[in-house]
Amino acid sequence: NARANRVLVLSIPDWGVTPFAAGSDRDPAQVARELDDYNALAQAACRRRNVAFVDIGAHVTHFYVLRNGQFLFSRDQAFGGNQLTVDIQRAFNLSPEEAESAKKNQGLPENYDNDVLQPFMETLALEVTRALQFFFTSTSYNQVDQIVLAGGCALLPGLDELVAKRAGVATLVANPFGAMAVSDRIRPRQLAQDAPLLMIA
Repeated sequence: NARANRVLVLSIPDWGVTPFAAGSDRDPAQVARELDDYNALAQAACRRRNVAFVDIGAHVTHFYVLRNGQFLFSRDQAFGGNQLTVDIQRAFNLSPEEAESAKKNQGLPENYDNDVLQPFMETLALEVTRALQFFFTSTSYNQVDQIVLAGGCALLPGLDELVAKRAGVATLVANPFGAMAVSDRIRPRQLAQDAPLLMIA
């Protein structure tokens, strides 16, 4: 693999054998039992729920619905984060490179939010609601219990709230590290920014 240097290997050991347990006065066996009980309850709850995953790529948004670990539906929408870069180019007469840099570094005029970002987010939310309607009309299901946003655009401020409002479904930003203890050597802010990108392995 020519991109092997970009592979992330994640190992999640039993809490009782980690440095966090060594410096704690809690009983590792009791913690293990509590974690097992929680995981069993969470797994049982997830088996009864339809969860939609929205992976927002550069050019395509991938939409999946899962139940009990099985795919019920998948659809690709020809809309992604690159459209925001194009919109920035057009609005402010920038080159593709300048637009991408300005987007990442937040170096854009005051009217960016109202004139460019909000319309983009509205369109993205509309794409999600369209995908939901395709799911409902092409399967025997008529409900989704949770939407999970992944990909770089998932972190756009307020996107989760907008999608929840437009779709009428509870929505959150993917964070596969949310329940993990974080080493002091890890920068929490950087990890939070990277988390939605690491949802799909």
